[in-house]
Amino acid sequence: MTPIQAVDEIVVAAPPARAWKLLADIAGMPGWWPSNPRLRVLRVEPGIIGSEVEIKPFGGKPFRSRVVSVEEPSRIRMEYFGGFISGRGERRLEPAGSGTRIRYELDVHAAGRLVARIARIIPLGPLHSKPMQAVLRNLRNALR
Repeated sequence: MTPIQAVDEIVVAAPPARAWKLLADIAGMPGWWPSNPRLRVLRVEPGIIGSEVEIKPFGGKPFRSRVVSVEEPSRIRMEYFGGFISGRGERRLEPAGSGTRIRYELDVHAAGRLVARIARIIPLGPLHSKPMQAVLRNLRNALR
């Protein structure tokens, strides 16, 4: 298993309560999520714990993300599984002036020889961060 760790963040002009409302709306994620990586909502649970989405990176195998804990209005923890990824992720929200800092942390392991070979040449954290930056930009635009 090849480790992938990444931290990405953005400051949005919206207050934390508004940013939280958008991030906690699992059913609404396709409305602001970019086309790559593709996202499909599989299950939405009241209170969002247990809600699940499928994520399919361009040219890659799909994997799933499930919300495992919530600390409203500041933290959503997810687990990743299926496909080639297993591990955890976390979305944190904190006040930043009149807006909100949204921080995404990823700590997963990827299976497969191809991933291991790529990791010898290219650091996988920054490779993961490129599509995550598109996610964060779309999130910022949705909060305008």
